[in-house]
Amino acid sequence: MRHATLKENELALNNAVASVEMEGYSVPPGDKALCMDVLNGKMSKEDFIKILLERCRV
Repeated sequence: MRHATLKENELALNNAVASVEMEGYSVPPGDKALCMDVLNGKMSKEDFIKILLERCRV
């Protein structure tokens, strides 16, 4: 199975963000960076979820 390239990951994320924005929501730049880290294998999905849950607890 072929892994997506950095450019493909960026395109997929930008498409997802555009979809969210069309619904009237926004994605903070920091969250986009976290998503890219997951997509590029620099962070696990579990760690990503932990970070987002911690933000909700504050």
